[in-house]
Amino acid sequence: METGIQTRTLRIGGMTCVNCQNRIERKLRSTPGIEGAEVSYNAGTASVRYNAEIITIREIAAIIETLDYSVQTGADPKPDAYRTAGILIIIFAAFMLIQNSGLLTFFNKFPLAESGMGYGMLFLIGIITSVHCLAMCGGINLSQCLPHTDTLRPSLLYNLGRVISYTAVGIIVGALGSVISFSGAMRGVVQLAAGVFMVVMGINMLGVFPALRRFNLRMPKIFVDRIDRAKGRGSGPLYIGLLNSLMPCGPLQAMQLYALGTGSPISGGISMLLFSLGTAPLMFGLGALSTSLGKRFTKRVMTAGAMLVMILGMSMVSYGWGLSGFTINQSSTTAAAGTFEPTITDGVQVVNSTLSGGRYPAITVQAGIPVRWRIDAPQGSINGCNNRMIIREYGIEHRFKPGENIVEFTPTKTGKFPYSCWMGMIRSSITVVAPGETIADAAPDVLTPIPAGVIIPTDNAAIAEVNRDAGYQVVRINLRDSGFEPAVLVVQRGIPTNWIINNDSLDEGNYRLIVPAYLALLDMEAGDNGIEFVPDESFDFSTGDNVYYGYVKVVDDINNIDINAVKGEVDAFETQVYPEAYFEAQANQGGCCGGRAG
Repeated sequence: METGIQTRTLRIGGMTCVNCQNRIERKLRSTPGIEGAEVSYNAGTASVRYNAEIITIREIAAIIETLDYSVQTGADPKPDAYRTAGILIIIFAAFMLIQNSGLLTFFNKFPLAESGMGYGMLFLIGIITSVHCLAMCGGINLSQCLPHTDTLRPSLLYNLGRVISYTAVGIIVGALGSVISFSGAMRGVVQLAAGVFMVVMGINMLGVFPALRRFNLRMPKIFVDRIDRAKGRGSGPLYIGLLNSLMPCGPLQAMQLYALGTGSPISGGISMLLFSLGTAPLMFGLGALSTSLGKRFTKRVMTAGAMLVMILGMSMVSYGWGLSGFTINQSSTTAAAGTFEPTITDGVQVVNSTLSGGRYPAITVQAGIPVRWRIDAPQGSINGCNNRMIIREYGIEHRFKPGENIVEFTPTKTGKFPYSCWMGMIRSSITVVAPGETIADAAPDVLTPIPAGVIIPTDNAAIAEVNRDAGYQVVRINLRDSGFEPAVLVVQRGIPTNWIINNDSLDEGNYRLIVPAYLALLDMEAGDNGIEFVPDESFDFSTGDNVYYGYVKVVDDINNIDINAVKGEVDAFETQVYPEAYFEAQANQGGCCGGRAG
């Protein structure tokens, strides 16, 4: 039996951040019989000096366990390799799904602040663009709130820090008349650093690689101790929120420009204050929900939240990597919406394209000949992410304006050169071929479709109505902002078909229909669009930006359909992205391409 003053080291499981360390230390030091306690989050241990005549080591362990941490007194536990491998596989698969689906680019299609807007509209824009904040900073928000499942204070502090920093930036920008933001490769460095921080934070929340705990971002211990003594709880989320104004963010940069235009520190500060307050409810709700659920499902919420933090962090690293000037894989579906070739007029290569909300086009030009790239930006097509295009190879940083935009450069060497939006989220490439070469000669791979990774929904199907007396069949579907409804059609083989698509979408990418089986690129209008064809074999179709896909199943007898078999066939179908050059090449070989639905 132990007597007198003893010192023991306990291994503690379940610590997810330095605040856990501080929480356990406070509890132990305030317990009668404990002379001193030093808890190390990095090592996962607690060194306790106690009077064994007043309190036992089992009682000390029980006190720690009441705080929802585990105490291990035996040999060092072996890491669960299967759990770690399973978690990493799930995270990587989810990351690839998000990257290849272009999901995060959806969050950039929101309005920007423009001169002349009232304060009420700025607050409304803050509310609308808070969805973008979830995509960009939701992982950081979760990383600050999930470790504290007993209070809403971290969420309040994090959002308070954001509001304070945004307002301060507005005051400074309005006063100095210059936008405080990163330019060039520095934006990419910021995103890389933020992404790495999120990944490390997620790993530490999972507890799979304890060695990484030392790399956590934290306040110096002397300040933490003072804050804890004054308030009883760590204020780390406040400081993380204060750093949020340094994040490269489209809506935030637009607001900085707006504050610059006010020419007043008061007006600039008020503008940024109202915008930040508009973004706060959804961000606070995310943190509040995570802590609320955590009271009952702490471990599950922590695991799911940590995985989400890592996935978003990996995405941010990917975008920052490309934005920093490194060559990136261009096979992502965020890369290109078709491939455009020039026409040579008066010794200048002229390329015409249209700005899309979530995609940039890939273009192919010849070396040694000046390029005049005309990019039409329809009203409403410019958003927080695509508003500025960076072509690092030619030192170009172009800010889009509504209407015609001209980008000029002269390529001097052949190759494939990446370019991106200023946030690195939308990426594409410029292929430069030798004089006289064609896209097919220099880069035949661009004629080959690549997997789209888009799943065609099979929850419903449109069955054609056959008018045997008139000798034709009619099938009708809708096209909305959320895709085709339904996305599966069933028609009978050999009967002339009138396929009607009611285009009820405001998304510009939905005003073109791609039908690879018929080499068709069909322009569509709002309302009903009729397409006539005689079905022979089943085929897929998609919107012009390759975001939404559908499937036409051709059967021998419309009255005898195995709908489960049809859904199974669609589920097994692999969607593809067909470059525009594919249709041009097929047309040159005798096929047909283009047209208009009518």
